[in-house]
Amino acid sequence: MMRPLARSRSVTALWEQARAGDYRGAGKAARDALAAGRRHTHAATRVEFFLIAAFCSIRQGQLADARSDIEAAARIGASPHATLRVDVWRAELAYFQGRYSEATRLIAGLLPNLEKHGDLAYVAFALRIQITILIARGEHDRALSLGERALPVAAASGDDYVLVQILNVLGTVHFDRATSKLREPHARAHLTALDPGDMVPMEADASEALRLFQRARDAADRAGNEFAAWYVAGNIERLEILLGRAEHAIHPIRKRLATLQARGAKYDEIVARSNLAWGLRTLGRFDEALHELDVAQKLARETGTANVLLEFLEYDRSIVLGALGDVAGARASYRRYLQLTGGLNRGEPSPSRVGNAAPARRPLEPYFLKRADRYISEHLRDAFTLPQLAAHCGVSSRTLEKAFSEFRGLTPVAHVRAVRLDHAHRALVASKMPIAEIAVRHGFRSPTTFALEYRKRFGMPPSRTHRDAKR
Repeated sequence: MMRPLARSRSVTALWEQARAGDYRGAGKAARDALAAGRRHTHAATRVEFFLIAAFCSIRQGQLADARSDIEAAARIGASPHATLRVDVWRAELAYFQGRYSEATRLIAGLLPNLEKHGDLAYVAFALRIQITILIARGEHDRALSLGERALPVAAASGDDYVLVQILNVLGTVHFDRATSKLREPHARAHLTALDPGDMVPMEADASEALRLFQRARDAADRAGNEFAAWYVAGNIERLEILLGRAEHAIHPIRKRLATLQARGAKYDEIVARSNLAWGLRTLGRFDEALHELDVAQKLARETGTANVLLEFLEYDRSIVLGALGDVAGARASYRRYLQLTGGLNRGEPSPSRVGNAAPARRPLEPYFLKRADRYISEHLRDAFTLPQLAAHCGVSSRTLEKAFSEFRGLTPVAHVRAVRLDHAHRALVASKMPIAEIAVRHGFRSPTTFALEYRKRFGMPPSRTHRDAKR
């Protein structure tokens, strides 16, 4: 991933080949070079060959092979500087395997010495690993603070590929931080947990994410790295999904998948399938979304990918299964998600405590709240009871009330009323229908009750909203 220590044209060419996404070809060539020149190749060059092979193995999801390559590089003992680089790759592998504390500890010990050697590309690389761990933990402000340190280092390294990586991960920080800007108090922490309607309060962070991703793509284009530019475009596609334009993203993601499969980039394939499933879900194509999640989950288990990706694959499955009416499957997936995050407490979702210790981040809201959201939006005009809503969600009334209270800070009845009033407000602004008809269409049988509740929520009578909209 970084420029080599040794001035070997073959090493430089192989790094460029790996950066261009030819993981199979570059990995094989690095191992062939090691086999062919074991006795005569300079020690620093052999370290680089092993690190190229490790990089390619990680991107293909072959984490056991990557570990072997990294340890082989360490045994060469080329120089203290080479050892530092090997340890950065140890930290990268620890991140991919979900061993965040170990990765953080390694980097804390490495950074001062990397800076002392003036190895700016690897300083930026190490900071990028730290930033990705902070994203996984939901610590966005700390991640952005590290980004302020990493960005000038990456620019000063003179390596556009490194700059692309830093810009890309900073875009991801803003992308994920946007999820903490929701109106509800439950602050969901992963993009695929969101629906397009959640976008409004997140526009500032989403816009900054888009700006950073575009800068990353420009840097990749400037370096002539088509693969890196294409990879960053995937993040721009995720923004398209979040902005409610999933139909624009589906075809490019499918094309990306075909290329990733051809190159054996299994980790990237997992990410792409997760994004594709999210887009399909927002379009209501739940069967297709479930297929993509199942394939991604199988790949994650086969490759030993145990970082935050596996958690959210289970979470996304719970949402899709819930939408398909498979209540038992949705419940099982959500419980597995909670187990992976350490958020399972006596069989019920609870964001406030896990055992006797507070969790590092709150679990995402359970699948059945999204099922409740869909039911409410489809039955705005109809009268229904809490037991009816709970039965549709496949849980008890008590469980539904508890989840609404813990994740959204209000009762189901209050939530239904708020949703109806919000929809009625939009209708008053956009429609010329009589107020009484708008009230009935949104579940209010009594115009008087509608007027009272509307004034409580918006601070004015519905007649004023209606009148002002006509001006």
